[in-house]
Amino acid sequence: MHFLAALVPFMGLAFAAPQAAPKNVKIHGVSLLGSGCPPKSADVQIDATGSLFEATFSEYQVQSGPNTRASDWRRNCKLTINMEYSPGFQFSILKTDMIGFAEIPAGAKGQCINTFSFTNDAEKHVDYVMKLNGHYSGAFDLASQAGVASWSPCGGSTAILNMNTACSLSPTHLPALIAVDHISGKLKVKFALQWQSCRK
Repeated sequence: MHFLAALVPFMGLAFAAPQAAPKNVKIHGVSLLGSGCPPKSADVQIDATGSLFEATFSEYQVQSGPNTRASDWRRNCKLTINMEYSPGFQFSILKTDMIGFAEIPAGAKGQCINTFSFTNDAEKHVDYVMKLNGHYSGAFDLASQAGVASWSPCGGSTAILNMNTACSLSPTHLPALIAVDHISGKLKVKFALQWQSCRK
């Protein structure tokens, strides 16, 4: 099953913590792996409720044009979060926010997809798609919200949430760039969870 999120641009998106979260949410492990997050180049911040997340990447750069190769044209980073929470709840991704910098010439386009899924249920995932069409030059701050939610399974108190951030450029012969924001030195992906009680 595959869902596509609608993209809506916002500047300075503020995430509010969901009110129906379980009392106890614990994060037992976070791992990062991919060409966009070499060792010691990425970090994940999680709020006290376990519902607001911010992943930052300091070496995430996608580049096309002369003297580049296939490995430069696409980058990805997979974030895996092992969660434990009070029984009787389930969660889904409420919204995401992506902040970075891009130089896209006329005739070129960039795309970033944040894909969320649950381990053992990879077929049921949600894609948050961000598109940057040339000519574009400068920082970007874009948020998206899913039209259809994909909820974690009921009947348990643990879940492994996966997020894969993949950015690419085309056509590859034109010089273009998607990279970290010049001010913060980071490319950021923020996302919020929404919770609900499982039906008995």
